[in-house]
Amino acid sequence: MDILNIKTFLTIVETQSLSKASEKLFVSQSTISARLNALEKELNTTLLKRQPGKKLVELTPKGEEFIMIAKRWTALEKDTHTWISKEPPLRLNIGSVDSINIYILSTLLNQMMSSGTPLTIDVSSHSSIQVFDLLESYDIDIGLTSRLIRSNSLLGEPVFSEGMVLVSSSTNSHYKDKVHPQDLDVKNEIFSDWGPNFQVWHDYWWDPAEPKKITVDTAGLILQFINIPNTWAIVPTNIAHAFKNRQPVNISELLVPPDERIYYKVIHRYPKPSSINALKIFQELLEEFIRNHPYLKVAK
Repeated sequence: MDILNIKTFLTIVETQSLSKASEKLFVSQSTISARLNALEKELNTTLLKRQPGKKLVELTPKGEEFIMIAKRWTALEKDTHTWISKEPPLRLNIGSVDSINIYILSTLLNQMMSSGTPLTIDVSSHSSIQVFDLLESYDIDIGLTSRLIRSNSLLGEPVFSEGMVLVSSSTNSHYKDKVHPQDLDVKNEIFSDWGPNFQVWHDYWWDPAEPKKITVDTAGLILQFINIPNTWAIVPTNIAHAFKNRQPVNISELLVPPDERIYYKVIHRYPKPSSINALKIFQELLEEFIRNHPYLKVAK
């Protein structure tokens, strides 16, 4: 349907006159009539009643009904031109493990949104294995994980790390500022799996068969149990300080600590063309964020 004919019809309705419509559109009245006739022919209906001698036009019932349809046509044309003139949005899909999303990435994303970074970001939480699967299938553009999984189609590299510390209740526990692992009773532990290296260190100091107080699969659950007398947990430094901002906890240095927890950035070897610019912006902001973070270190 010719949008020019539709706009002509709406101008006739607005001015209630073919002659005034011709003046407003700077065309002859015969052109106005020709456009109206062409529109009626295409719609196979009559929109205006032709009554010689009458200055004001009168719409047929079909003409009355067509007004809203015509307005939707012109609105759609306007939206289409706006869409054509706009640059495509810089959209980035990020997949990460829960502890990174909540305690690290959320802070970075808040800073990005506050500074007006031109990125539209979707964030989702998954296990490390799921992150790699989603990258393989192009369902996410970048992944942040605490472990690497071998893949020919993905590229992974360490980007930052942080130390591990002991947290305990500041009111119901007795642990000092510096604690040796051999002085800790595993039966009081709130255990969370921080990766293979951590597990090796943990098994060295405590019998894997020894029952723990409780095992959790997300860091946030540790806070739900940390006030039980004498309980303790080992967590990354960043998470420990996030806990301390929410409720009274002690942070103790481990005299023989586990290896630092390393975080990896993973992308597809052949990223989607539409995500390349967004990936570049995000990676630059991530690197700056790590350099300025009080508890994270740039991975070596």
